[in-house]
Amino acid sequence: MEVANSAPYTIIEALYNYFIDCPLMGNRKLNVDYLPEHGVEYSIDTTPATEVVKWYVGGGTIRQYLFVIRSVEDYAPDVLQNLANSGFYENLAAWMEQQTRAGNLPILPDGKEAQKIEAQSTGYLFTTGPDVGKYQIQCRLQYYQEA
Repeated sequence: MEVANSAPYTIIEALYNYFIDCPLMGNRKLNVDYLPEHGVEYSIDTTPATEVVKWYVGGGTIRQYLFVIRSVEDYAPDVLQNLANSGFYENLAAWMEQQTRAGNLPILPDGKEAQKIEAQSTGYLFTTGPDVGKYQIQCRLQYYQEA
């Protein structure tokens, strides 16, 4: 998707490149705006939101990009499996906070600079089937955009 040593063309591409390297994702497939009915996979889904948070006199802006990370997981009455599923999202929120503190943020398209990436909610189960559960966590990327 991204050419080595070049900025991505879009923010969603930047997020994909960022999370594909997240150690918590392991070797599971990462999609964009797509989650299958079965299997164990992740998806980064865009979310509608007000983009500009603050305007500066010189024309620059602080902006936000809201997104959801979803997954389809094995799901059953097995408490240990469901604890692992929910625990993943708790760990993912902590990982994003650690990355923000360390300054390890997504590389954005030219003219945009990431300031922080964070969870906006706890991870939660939003739908179940006979043997699968779909979980999600709401997230936000805050960035500065030049005039």
